[in-house]
Amino acid sequence: MSMEKNILGIVPGLQATALVAENLKMFKMPKKGKPAKLGPKKIIKTGVTNLLGIGLIGPTASMINAMD
Repeated sequence: MSMEKNILGIVPGLQATALVAENLKMFKMPKKGKPAKLGPKKIIKTGVTNLLGIGLIGPTASMINAMD
């Protein structure tokens, strides 16, 4: 079962990478002549995504480490 645990050990890193990618979407470069649209709705959505995402990475890593 060690091989499965090693493979599953990658999952929390992938989750963290996906969360970083989601955060970087907030800072897209605007097209020429148009201002960047960064309103409170987008900031709140990103904040909630971060809170939930970070909260789920820890338990996932714990479940993988608890595997025998």
